[in-house]
Amino acid sequence: MVLRNQNIEEIKSKLRDADWSWAVLALFFGLLSNILRALRWNMLILPLGYKPKLINSFGAVMVGYMVNLAIPKLGEVWKCVILNRYEKTPINKLIGTIVVERIIDVLTIFLLLGVVIILEFDKMSSFSIEYVFKPMGVKFQNFISQGPLFYALIFVAIIIVALLFSFLLSRFKGTKYFIKLKYMIRGFVSGIKAVGSLENRNLFILYSLLIWFLYLLMSYACFFCFKETSGLGFIAALTVMVFGGFGWAAPVQGGVGSYHFFVTQTLILFGISEENGLAYAILSHATQVFAMLCLGLISLIMLPIINRKRIVEIKN
Repeated sequence: MVLRNQNIEEIKSKLRDADWSWAVLALFFGLLSNILRALRWNMLILPLGYKPKLINSFGAVMVGYMVNLAIPKLGEVWKCVILNRYEKTPINKLIGTIVVERIIDVLTIFLLLGVVIILEFDKMSSFSIEYVFKPMGVKFQNFISQGPLFYALIFVAIIIVALLFSFLLSRFKGTKYFIKLKYMIRGFVSGIKAVGSLENRNLFILYSLLIWFLYLLMSYACFFCFKETSGLGFIAALTVMVFGGFGWAAPVQGGVGSYHFFVTQTLILFGISEENGLAYAILSHATQVFAMLCLGLISLIMLPIINRKRIVEIKN
């Protein structure tokens, strides 16, 4: 538990005395980043032959974030369901575009991690090894350290799956279920290929850069909520953003605990006490969760109203 052995009353006091107006500014930056996410998503959908309204794409993105707070990663599917409902874009194709977005995000955050390590090598090299690369290496080491029996079982399992797939393919080929599965797979692949058919790749890259720049501004704005962190610069904000991103990516509800740990430990490296770092992490996390919940709920309520004419037309 992130609050274990902490002075709770002291942290509460710091949060009460914080200048929350800067958190409101961070909310504004977050709103802009989500609008850009919706615009970028629309660019991936356009080559598929569909042109969703921005308000529907934005609403779907926010509902997806809200769902992710309850069940990690389910929101990615849910936002496809939302957009399918109001724009009739095939879910299988939309999921393909989501995969493309996630790949781009993962590559971006590791690229930024490399930038952080270069800029603050003394501080971040050992920290990155300890909390990012070492856990990844341990998982890989655990896998490759298994004995010959383990690999033999994997090989046998692959053969069994291949034979089972071959049997099912010959048994159900030509049935409506097979045709539906084939349609889903083709749509998924076409969604992934959409990135190669972009009309304006430079604009897509610009949107991606601006999204992460706004994330950086969110981290930086929250520094000014506390006197202790107000003197930190953009490099510290970039570092907090990157490792906070790893915290959000952890398979826990809303990044609770993991986000706070990564951000607190990062700020300690920049000379901030653990209590002050944790207060910052709580405020920053609460700001983002508040935005996700509010905008998600508003989108869930407003989308049926905004699209009521289209819903009536579909029913008729």
